[in-house]
Amino acid sequence: MPGKFKNLSYVARGASNLGGIARLVGFAESDFNGGTGWPKREDTVTGEVTVVPPLKATVVGAEFTFDHGTCRVKSSKKGALGYQSHDHEVEAKFAGVSKESMLALDAFFNEGGVIVAYYKNGNRRVFGASWNPLVIEESDDSGAKGGDQNSISFKAKAMDLNFHAPFLATSVVLPTDATAVKAMPFTVPVA
Repeated sequence: MPGKFKNLSYVARGASNLGGIARLVGFAESDFNGGTGWPKREDTVTGEVTVVPPLKATVVGAEFTFDHGTCRVKSSKKGALGYQSHDHEVEAKFAGVSKESMLALDAFFNEGGVIVAYYKNGNRRVFGASWNPLVIEESDDSGAKGGDQNSISFKAKAMDLNFHAPFLATSVVLPTDATAVKAMPFTVPVA
C-alpha cells in the first residue's frame, strides 16, 4: 500500500518550463459576492480550482500589463509541524508613471484582492483568496538619470492560507475586459 507522500519529480525534459509570467488578471476583495469565499481549500483537492469565482454581476477582471520579464509569482509553505500555512506573492514592474496609472494605483488603497497569473505555457494559478486577500503595496520611482527606470513597482502578498496557490481549471472562464487583453504566447479564453 502506498504511503501518504506522493512521488515528486521535475518536469519532463523537452517540455515547456519557461520562467516568468505572461499575464495577470486581478479582482478586488469587494468584487466578490458577500458571504462567499474563493477559492477555498475544498476547491483545491484535485490540484486545480474548477469553481467559477462568485463575482458580482457586472464585474470584469482588471488586466495588469507589466514590463516583459518583470513578473513573478511565489507560493511557499512555512511554520513548524502542526502550525504550517502558505504565503502567496505576486510582483511586477510597470514602465512609466502617468495620471492614469496613478488613478489605477489609488484603487488599491485599503483594498486587497485575488490575482490569477498566466504562465507562459497557458497554465493559470490563483494567488490570494477573497476571504484572505493579497495585500497590495506599490511605489513609483522617477529614477535620477536618463538610463534609470521611471516605473511603478507592484507587490502583493497574502499570508497564512491553508493551501498552495492552486491551478485554475481550463474550463473556468474569467470575465475580463477583452479590449485590454494583450497578445500572449497562448490562447486566451475571454468571456
